[in-house]
Amino acid sequence: MKLLSVLFALICICSSVSAQVRQLGGADASVRQYPFMAGVAFARKLVGNGAIIAPRWVLTSASAVYAPQDILFDVQVGADSFLGTGSWYEVLQIYRHPEFVGWDYNIALIHLKGPITYTDTVQPIALATTDRDYLEVIMVSYGTNEEDTQHLREAAYTISADDECVAFLTDGLAKEMVIQHRGYCLLPYRGAQQGQWFNDAGAPVVANNQLYGVFAFSEDEGGINEGSVVTRVISFADWIQSTMVAHS
Repeated sequence: MKLLSVLFALICICSSVSAQVRQLGGADASVRQYPFMAGVAFARKLVGNGAIIAPRWVLTSASAVYAPQDILFDVQVGADSFLGTGSWYEVLQIYRHPEFVGWDYNIALIHLKGPITYTDTVQPIALATTDRDYLEVIMVSYGTNEEDTQHLREAAYTISADDECVAFLTDGLAKEMVIQHRGYCLLPYRGAQQGQWFNDAGAPVVANNQLYGVFAFSEDEGGINEGSVVTRVISFADWIQSTMVAHS
């Protein structure tokens, strides 16, 4: 996924996108299982996902909100499917990490105009408080799947940051992101066939009711792959906190 392809995807949002496969091996899930889920829309088209972390704040990847017109973004919560029954919130402003370069520092905060109303199907998630180099996780996304729906889906992965993970990656920026502890490799279990597309961006990666990462990118976007990269949330805890405090 190069910068131009990201921009093209966000501008086009072509009908052909819906035919791409992603999260093979995943399963439909209910938002009651993952009440922190948010669908991120640009002109009411799905461009990514996020996690509710405070009444007016959603954490996502910067690549999910790549388009510069913040006013055209909004967020859906409390829905089992994108554009299903749920609540919509308008975006006040988006804060992308100032060092975001298309892959690295791939994290952003969405500031909503009004506070989210919490219910049984809408709740915040806590950020991870321990730094882990290996963990079994679940990634949750509204991204278009192989059944051509945008139903909420869960898929099991492992995240890691070891030498084997770094050797697997082919792009220098991707390798550096993991080496410098700003990201994880997202790996399917042995034998599983899984893949991601651009509107999986920002998908929460969770374990033990904590948010460990947001999906950043796949080096083989749109097809089956053996590994992708997740932004390591704990490494940006200070930036997240300071940004929220400065603009609350």
